[in-house]
Amino acid sequence: MSVVAIIPVKPFSEGKSRLSKALSHNKRMVLNRTMFLHVLNIALSTRPIEEVIVISRDPQALDIAEEEGAHAIIEETKSNLNQALDIARKAATSLKATTILVLPSDLAKIDSEDINILLQSVSKHSPSVVIAPDKRLLGTNALLLKPLDAIPFSFGEGSFKKHQNDARREGCEISIVKRPNLTFDVDEPSDLFFMENGK
Repeated sequence: MSVVAIIPVKPFSEGKSRLSKALSHNKRMVLNRTMFLHVLNIALSTRPIEEVIVISRDPQALDIAEEEGAHAIIEETKSNLNQALDIARKAATSLKATTILVLPSDLAKIDSEDINILLQSVSKHSPSVVIAPDKRLLGTNALLLKPLDAIPFSFGEGSFKKHQNDARREGCEISIVKRPNLTFDVDEPSDLFFMENGK
């Protein structure tokens, strides 16, 4: 199994606008950069991930990706997340990947064990979709596909159910992985407290 991780990154200056009442613009930029670096370094250091692709409109994010040893793909236009992921999926195909793992850049608590659990959940013999939902069981916080085109990307509100429905329609084996580090992402001011205190 040849695994390529894909990390889509919003420009650091644009992400986490819902935290504006708790953090200044500069602090949000620092937070976005810090979380991205964390996810990137975990992906780069976890085997059997062989390659990491970062796709973004932010030159700083792309520079960091290249400095750390990842493949950097510039989003030429302001596409939506699913369109950006389709571009990255084509790049993963050129890297001879058999499996892709999409990791949003705000998984502030993810570690190598979480990624290994996702990878271990892949079916060895049939098309496979592994989904880590968000804490509300509405969105998708990580998505693993084998083969790369097993299902379309449907990130956004309701994507947890949509990805499952698409996987069933395509005859894929579905695994749901619920782990605290994977269900947690930083969207609301209360998430900042949990991130800092682990409670």
